Amino acid sequence: MKQAHLAGRTKGLRPSQQRQLERLSHRRHPEREGADQLTLERLAEKVIELCQPLHLVLDSRGLCRLLWVGPLDGSGQLLAHLPESPRRKSAGWRLISCSLTLQRNNLRPEQHDAIVALDLAPNSWLRFAPTSDRGGRRIAALWQPDPKEISGWSLIEANGLSELCQHSQGSTVKPEVTPLPSKDSRERVLLLTLTGPEQSRSERDLAELEGLVRSAGGHPVAVVRQKQGAPNPQTLWGKGKLQETALEVRRHSASLVITDRELNPVQVRNLERYLDCPVMDRSELILDIFAQRASSAAGRLQVELAQLRYRMPRLMGRGRSLSRQGGGIGTRGPGETQLEKDRRAITRRIEHLLREVRQLQNHRARLRNRREGLPRVALVGYTNAGKSSLLNALCSRNEHNKVLAENKLFATLDPTTRRLLIPQTGGKPLELLITDTVGFIRELPAPLVEAFRATLEETLEADLLLVVVDLSDTDWQAQLDTVHQLLNSLGSESIRQVIANQIDRCDSSALETIRSIDPKVIYLSAASGAGLQGLKHWLKDQFWGHRAESAPLHSVNT
Repeated sequence: MKQAHLAGRTKGLRPSQQRQLERLSHRRHPEREGADQLTLERLAEKVIELCQPLHLVLDSRGLCRLLWVGPLDGSGQLLAHLPESPRRKSAGWRLISCSLTLQRNNLRPEQHDAIVALDLAPNSWLRFAPTSDRGGRRIAALWQPDPKEISGWSLIEANGLSELCQHSQGSTVKPEVTPLPSKDSRERVLLLTLTGPEQSRSERDLAELEGLVRSAGGHPVAVVRQKQGAPNPQTLWGKGKLQETALEVRRHSASLVITDRELNPVQVRNLERYLDCPVMDRSELILDIFAQRASSAAGRLQVELAQLRYRMPRLMGRGRSLSRQGGGIGTRGPGETQLEKDRRAITRRIEHLLREVRQLQNHRARLRNRREGLPRVALVGYTNAGKSSLLNALCSRNEHNKVLAENKLFATLDPTTRRLLIPQTGGKPLELLITDTVGFIRELPAPLVEAFRATLEETLEADLLLVVVDLSDTDWQAQLDTVHQLLNSLGSESIRQVIANQIDRCDSSALETIRSIDPKVIYLSAASGAGLQGLKHWLKDQFWGHRAESAPLHSVNT
């Protein structure tokens, strides 16, 4: 049975050279540690002859499983030639490399080779020069994976090749990545960002992106930043920064990279090729959160529509595979590509979902017509500003009647309407309807806004908008501006009243700032109940005050 496999840049090799390399790969090395010095010296001669680096992958028994010709270009190609048997991989691999670029003053692995070698996850990596010094010694260096090092590798020993071939690693403790607890199945995520000239703004945007990752069930493990300059249209980030990112992915055992910029399909493919890791942009992350939060049939319908519209231009298909179209005259031949079939299937599904969304819009319009006699108020604001908590504090006296209110981004997707009863002396309570709507966020994906238009109509058709802002958030001013901009882009003409929430947790400077922006702001705390009675009195005056007594309720907007 053939144990070793010769791969890499083998096309230009003569048959005699291939046979010589195969004989070298069949030579056995000491078990578990060290290497056969004579084999490595002959390997060095072949490196000089071929002017190509050579790499040996040894298993725990000292058998060579792979002899790779050329640089370590891609971990996928390298790992594809290795056996997947757990028995053979249990003790780990040993990697041995001989390269012309290795010099006495440059023993550190090249960045790209270091990344691919980390994917192999060897116990040790022996690197040596093919040429000898004046004393006849070949310089060599023994490395081991170390996530604490920037390069991902720590130097065990630098010495002559003969000494390192006899090196014992029994006393060497291999550092390990600190994993998440075994019961924690969250995905490890690396964040790739572009920072602008304003450092504080960039840090707040990064904190929001981390919040989105946690809301999606991920665990941010590292951040790679690059100053925003002239963008690279192929990847947005520079090649050097992407190599650093690829190394950080291996150091922190990240399984996903998320960017803070929206990417086109070409950029996603280029980034995944550079990083050898799945890549997701911010818009796709928000769509994923919406897909997790959608509980009702209407919510799932709108999320699926948004996802299909987002993924349609990013569809890759299955290469150049073809399928026959039929068996009649004019239908024989190569047929159409599988990609075109997938696109047509998605297009049909989108058309079906659009019909259902139109039915949903008509259904919500009928519901609003039934409530025509009651004033309608919509709670709007940035995500996680406290809208659901405010709705519970105002309208839900029973636990089973409360809506979900969690400290997560986009905890609420489906609009929920509750009746608010305001008691009055000498008569029955006054009644109005309050609707909790989906939260806003900066740069909300366009497919999501279009798909949720049926839900957002609850906001557009309301008589009054209560714009809830969380004063305890340091970025509340930018969040308030984002909400107003999104409402303007949706064409909202309803009256807006700013509600300053979390007044018991904010700084006094925030109270003064918002008072200077809007002197008519209403202050309250949905958690503690402070200011709720003042809001109810304000709503009563707004809809049933002296100015509105002689006018129809729906004319409050005019």
